[in-house]
Amino acid sequence: MKTLKYFCFIILSSFFIQSCEVENLENDNTPRLDFTSNNYVLAVEEASNSDITRFFTFEMNQVKNNTEPYELLSEESLFTNSDPSTSAGHQSIGKYFFAMAKDKKGMSSTPGIYRLSLNMSNRVFINESLNLRKNNLFPSRKLCIVDRNLGFYYNEGLSPQSIYMFNPYTMNTTGSIDLKEAIMNFRPDAKWLDESGNNMVRTGSLVLDEKEGKLYVSVVFLETVGFNIIADSETNFYLAVIDIETKKVEKIISYPNTRTVGFFVSENNPTTKTESGDMYLCSWGWNQFGTPTESKIFRIERGETDFDKTWEFNVDKYFGKGRIAQSIISYNNKIYLHISTIKYTFSDSDSEGSKIEMEYYELNPRDMSIRKLDIPASDPSARMNVFSIVDDKLYICVPNSNTEKINGIYSINRDGAIVKEMLLQNKYRPVRLYKLTN
Repeated sequence: MKTLKYFCFIILSSFFIQSCEVENLENDNTPRLDFTSNNYVLAVEEASNSDITRFFTFEMNQVKNNTEPYELLSEESLFTNSDPSTSAGHQSIGKYFFAMAKDKKGMSSTPGIYRLSLNMSNRVFINESLNLRKNNLFPSRKLCIVDRNLGFYYNEGLSPQSIYMFNPYTMNTTGSIDLKEAIMNFRPDAKWLDESGNNMVRTGSLVLDEKEGKLYVSVVFLETVGFNIIADSETNFYLAVIDIETKKVEKIISYPNTRTVGFFVSENNPTTKTESGDMYLCSWGWNQFGTPTESKIFRIERGETDFDKTWEFNVDKYFGKGRIAQSIISYNNKIYLHISTIKYTFSDSDSEGSKIEMEYYELNPRDMSIRKLDIPASDPSARMNVFSIVDDKLYICVPNSNTEKINGIYSINRDGAIVKEMLLQNKYRPVRLYKLTN
């Protein structure tokens, strides 16, 4: 009889555990339907290992202006912790944001388009994904979201000179744009493959952005695939201009004395558009182990489809040789930049105990005036863009792993007022802020 009771207990216990597991699994995979509250998401990197990204969901008005830094994991009543094993991402729209890597392997992580949202437990989870074929040691991590029905991505392993169209809300690929013929006409003697069969002409790996019905796609002619190095003989930066409606490449434009924009393996978007319609591009100047160029900001004006050669803000010349701008965003028709305090090269990007700090500046493109913001200096931001626009304010991440430095989030409103919004313990460096909406 005891044996029978024990057997029944095991069966019931097993059923109860399975029921709980199914219920939790359903919560984990069931997306939230309403995003009117508890819909802010902060992405952070662990100070001890920047490959580990966590997400914390919270309600902004409950956590602002704290006097003691939050220990995020222990503040369960305020922050809901998630670890979907993806990068921090950059692009967002509506109730989704998008990451381009997973598996916590740094620059060698699994590429893909991972659409993230909140589940019924207010945790971030991978809602849908699109596979990207890995055909390069360092896959591209650029993504363009135009609206809820249209986005663009680069799938080098599938077609190295094509850009793919997709619907961000259905996650279906809806078409492609082939740039190869236009590139062949522009550069008849281009080297397409190296001796090992690796692609040498990349499209959309540095810039992929839309302005006034045109898609702007970087075209890079490599000298060495290993670290995406561009030859010294290449002295221009190239953009293909594509009409989105017809999917035709209209032309390829060039900007002088510049080889790269942004960083080839970062989700940190190096382009931004002002409210008046101008597009600004940020060159870090890095060419990995190749010859760098000067860091600079340049633009394409509203109503134009070519570079404005009369306007340039040269970071190197203004601040000093080797100093670079690493994050850019436009807010209130001004340009905000994250600029190194000393010379900063690709070789310094993963240095242990680096003394490199980044400061925050506001550039007025109309008169080229620039002011340093009263915000503490931060760690470098090779992997992330520290700027986010949320609730019509510019939020600025100040990531610092050193416990002697401030680690948190500041904001600027349209009147230029700077507010210290949130302080965090240094074990978690803030790298991106999102607000999800219906």
